[in-house]
Amino acid sequence: MISTKSDQKNVLLLQPHRLLSDHHLLECLQITKEKGIPKYVNSELNSAELNKNFSKLPKEVKDSLLHFSKERIALMKEEIQKKFTLQRAGVSYEVYSRSAIARRLHELMERMKPFAALVKWYHKVPGEKGNFKTAPGSFSTFKPQLQFEVTKNGNALQLNTIISINGAAYGLDQFTRWQFLLLSGGEYFILSFKDYQTLEWLQDNDPQQYSQQPQEFSETILAKLESSDYTVNRNNLFQKHEIRELPVNRVLLSEISQSFLVLTPQWEYDGFITEGPWKETYELTRNGQSFAIYRNQQAEKDLWQLLEGLHPNFEKQLNGYYYLSFEEAQKKQWFLKVYHKLLDLNIQVIGMDMLQHFRYSQHKVKTDVTIQKEVTDALVLHMVISFGEEEVALTEVQKIILAGQRAILLQDGSLGILHEEWLQTYGTIVRHGKISKQEIQVPRWLAFSEEKTTEGTGVLKTVLQAGWLEKWQHWQQDGTMVYEVPATVQAKLRPYQQKGFEWMLLLAEAGAGACLADDMGLGKTLQTISLLTHQLTQKASQRHLIVAPSSLIYNWSQELQKFAPHVKVLIYHGGGRNIQEAATGDYQVVITSYGTVRQDIEEMCLIGFGTIVLDESHNIKNPAAQITKAVERLQSNFRVALSGTPVMNNTFDLYAQMNFLLPGIFGTREFFRREYADAIDTHRDGEKIKTLQRITAPFVLRRTKEQVAGDLPAKTEMVMWCKMSDAQKRLYDEVKDSIRQSVFLNIENEGLGKSKLAVLQGMLKLRQICNSPLLLPGEEQTCNDSVKTDLLMNELQNNLKDQKVLVFSQFTTMLNLLAEKCREEGITYYHLDGSTAPEKRIEMVNRFQEDGNTTNVFLISLKAGNAGLNLTAAGYVFLFDPWWNTAVQQQAIDRTHRIGQTKNVFAYKMICKDTIEEKIIQLQQHKKQLAEELISEDEGFVKSLTEDDIKYLFS
Repeated sequence: MISTKSDQKNVLLLQPHRLLSDHHLLECLQITKEKGIPKYVNSELNSAELNKNFSKLPKEVKDSLLHFSKERIALMKEEIQKKFTLQRAGVSYEVYSRSAIARRLHELMERMKPFAALVKWYHKVPGEKGNFKTAPGSFSTFKPQLQFEVTKNGNALQLNTIISINGAAYGLDQFTRWQFLLLSGGEYFILSFKDYQTLEWLQDNDPQQYSQQPQEFSETILAKLESSDYTVNRNNLFQKHEIRELPVNRVLLSEISQSFLVLTPQWEYDGFITEGPWKETYELTRNGQSFAIYRNQQAEKDLWQLLEGLHPNFEKQLNGYYYLSFEEAQKKQWFLKVYHKLLDLNIQVIGMDMLQHFRYSQHKVKTDVTIQKEVTDALVLHMVISFGEEEVALTEVQKIILAGQRAILLQDGSLGILHEEWLQTYGTIVRHGKISKQEIQVPRWLAFSEEKTTEGTGVLKTVLQAGWLEKWQHWQQDGTMVYEVPATVQAKLRPYQQKGFEWMLLLAEAGAGACLADDMGLGKTLQTISLLTHQLTQKASQRHLIVAPSSLIYNWSQELQKFAPHVKVLIYHGGGRNIQEAATGDYQVVITSYGTVRQDIEEMCLIGFGTIVLDESHNIKNPAAQITKAVERLQSNFRVALSGTPVMNNTFDLYAQMNFLLPGIFGTREFFRREYADAIDTHRDGEKIKTLQRITAPFVLRRTKEQVAGDLPAKTEMVMWCKMSDAQKRLYDEVKDSIRQSVFLNIENEGLGKSKLAVLQGMLKLRQICNSPLLLPGEEQTCNDSVKTDLLMNELQNNLKDQKVLVFSQFTTMLNLLAEKCREEGITYYHLDGSTAPEKRIEMVNRFQEDGNTTNVFLISLKAGNAGLNLTAAGYVFLFDPWWNTAVQQQAIDRTHRIGQTKNVFAYKMICKDTIEEKIIQLQQHKKQLAEELISEDEGFVKSLTEDDIKYLFS
């Protein structure tokens, strides 16, 4: 401080509130006292003022302070605007500049902070009543750090933000915050810029909205914080998945400077790769789920010791890896011996294909295969693979292929190559096989999908009976009938339904399983009833089982009564059920729910069924779920899965369903995840997609309406454009700007991959505003206008008063709002969501379908009502909030556009103009290829988004 007079002092004035306005944080302040009352005179911070009133300050301090002058701040803004123009950043200048200015000011404050103690500080801050208070202040030399803790307030989860300063912890509510400045007791602390951005993100993505949803709380909030390396004390309020198992040992091969061979030890724990020095646990969060990997110290130590013993030089190398010069590695065939030793010890060798200094073998791979025997659902083969005179161990070949490699180290030090044609012929067999010396055991199901080799017949195809193959080939020809539908079935099957019926019988005869994945509305139920009836004509004493969601049990009962009234049916469900009745009663078809099977599996697994049918089979898509484990224990001769969408979210959905139908076809869960699911969903591996399609094709039958039901009445799909009111659009734009800023800061700091959850959450919030601002938390509802609600009510009252209408929404709260509006307008309606009891559900459906029923509106939850409902009385469908999953949308429309419909169907997607909804529709067209691969129509829209797509969505 420099004093000019005894009653006058010159200080620097900090005005933190201006961080949010004109960015002029610092001014000079002259304080004089008149009769004991201080008088403040502000002056602009510039070179003249600093030299006049702070002449003794070192030049570097003055230079640092001058960056806060109005002139320098203006120049900084000009530079940012030029940079924005050159970069064409993809966001508005307002959003871009807000972030860039904050970053630059933060840098200047950090640069100035070491000199802060050389100057006397005052600060001017807003008071409680809108006035301003000027008082002494100071800058702390301590660096605040963010930490987080999850607690419970009653049943509600709560995220507490903790500021750690010099080892002491304080609640964020003990500070006043202006962007990156924290104030407590007249003392200022400067947050790191990353911490500031995190607090801004939390402000925009209020964790309290998930207080009753632990999974969403974890996936959306905690996953983001933990992936940003913050300490989050979960206080054991969330389930933590513990992995306690022996690791798979790996050695990664690489090269340094084209002169040294490097061996890096790694350990794989249930798909998670670790390396480096041992520590007891390795904790991480993946997709919002917490994992604690308990590393096995002895197992890891054993690998370290093994590698250290491979060469004398390794004992002195303590870098977490081992290295040798190429010359040393090739002496006395050292590398060749080590390579085979590692494989013999079941240690994976990774990275061989990346090595550049080894020569390639002149010999082509040769393979001799013979089928030795059949064991249950498997084939045992004798297989010899050789390069020239050298035979290669099957275990080595398998390890190399599973590691994604194509080169095998031979005895002469050259690399033998497994070429593309060989991989197409034998790759699947080797990948899926269990090896014992020169024998390899593979699932017999691979014979069904085997492609012809260059020699002609496939390796495994010979196990399929010639008579069956002949019928299979006949079935693939149009106009030929393989089996007749029993006369007792009270329906004439359409040609494609006849094909589906025959296909299931053919697979039953071959001892396989079948997944009928036809579009909704094409009669999967009728085809299945025809199958069961045929089997009962062959063996009337057989007992068959249908497992369905509880909401569809009565649908099945009605359909059986309609198409096969002679079949004796038992509904095994509810509190009064009797297991003896299901096991020995005079019934031919037992209908039950997934929940009942899970509860009664110990008794039900003792019953031998002829055929088991799983309806909506994606209910068992999680192989670790109790219901999946339960249905796998059921005994049957033939298994059928019915689902319009066997793959709903990702390729892994397919694993448990196919494993139920064809035990062992994909080996272990981890094998399938590594070999197919991750490669397809994460890396879009075209070869893996083709291989998986080829393996599953014989057992999955999917036909679309466009392919097989051209005689259905017309279905017209159109967009109903909705223009928001000024108030609703203003709210939408404000929220969009806020989300866009946080999303792109997130992408800038964390990368696109770690930001997908933030993107998804931002999209969800904007969609809610498009529906109705009343879906937002109360404090964010600045208006209650809903253009969609107004348009829908107008249609229902004026244009469709005498028409049957289905209204779908993904948000149950939105359905409640629409129900309330219907009551206000005197419109009678039915309302179905996930909480609707099965009996009530079928009752409402039947009443809606009745001739003369005057309740014309059916409000339906998209998730609860997109399958199993037959609502052909309706001619109009409104998708209140369309989304990226086109398969689910089509299923909703197919509640009415299905066999039995005689009227033209009109489906309306309600889209708010100039919003994220319109952009999603346009992006869907670009992403259509993703939507049509494999079986599903939804391969993960969000996963496929690029940064440019995200910029477009939030523009």
